[in-house]
Amino acid sequence: MSQASLLSFLDAPVVVGDPDGSAAYVNPAFETRFSVSAEQVTGEPLARLFEGGVREAVLSSVAEVCETGVSGRFRVKHAGIGYAGLASPIMASDARVGVLILFNESAPDDERVHRLQRTICGPLEELARTLEELAERPAVANDEKSEALLETGTKAVEQLRDWAQDLSDVLSGRRPEQARQGQFDPAEVAASVIGNLAPSFAAAQVHLEEGVPAALPQIAGSSDDLFQALDKLLRARLASAPPGATVAIVARTVERGGSMWVVLAVLDVRPGGGAVDDEEAPPTEVVLKASALGGEVRVSTNPGQGRTTAIRLRALKQ
Repeated sequence: MSQASLLSFLDAPVVVGDPDGSAAYVNPAFETRFSVSAEQVTGEPLARLFEGGVREAVLSSVAEVCETGVSGRFRVKHAGIGYAGLASPIMASDARVGVLILFNESAPDDERVHRLQRTICGPLEELARTLEELAERPAVANDEKSEALLETGTKAVEQLRDWAQDLSDVLSGRRPEQARQGQFDPAEVAASVIGNLAPSFAAAQVHLEEGVPAALPQIAGSSDDLFQALDKLLRARLASAPPGATVAIVARTVERGGSMWVVLAVLDVRPGGGAVDDEEAPPTEVVLKASALGGEVRVSTNPGQGRTTAIRLRALKQ
């Protein structure tokens, strides 16, 4: 390929994937860092070039790039070295989309910043849940001073969510204001995600059920954040579901404290109706995308009903 002579001089590992998902080229740096030879891997599926979490991160990013035509970023660790990956679309001669993947080695301080960004969301959401539970206590609801303190705390949590999202945007190369412009109907987003994933569920013999109204109250922000959150969540549940299992996505509205909320929940059960009895956390990106919309994610289990992962978002006032 014409780019090969240029890419061979890069110190960073590079892989070029063709529109069929196979490796068309790897540069010498990739051969050295990932212990492969170009002769062995050229023409092989990209999945065979990587292992474990690296494979999942790379293939997920490649799928998104080929679908949207927009560059995507991801982070992986291989042989003890952290890499900031960049997957960019390239157009083949027949107008189909391939991908160029660049692995840029991360500095230790950069790795630490990303690790802090990922872990900060957990305590933040726990604080939000604590404040919400306190607000529901009768003794607090009847005390003006307590209500004022809770309102101050809630506003502080919302500000922290904004800052956490700004940090995520900066680290991923997005302009912070891009993620929160406009408003959208979450029902339309859910329908789009379901339509895209239905063939994957069918191929895995996992039932995908849908109970989302035709329309829901508008949500402020970027519809892409919700799309990615639902997509990642459903893919994660599909990956752990055995044949014959059922995964359902439902939505409803809840009014609380004078505010309207939209709740999108993913329920998964074992074949035969047995409950999934563990509260496995959703992927970190699901939590981050929900936080970008000012929402939160909760996981709960109920014997006989299965595991429910709920994304709760505040609706705009009509």
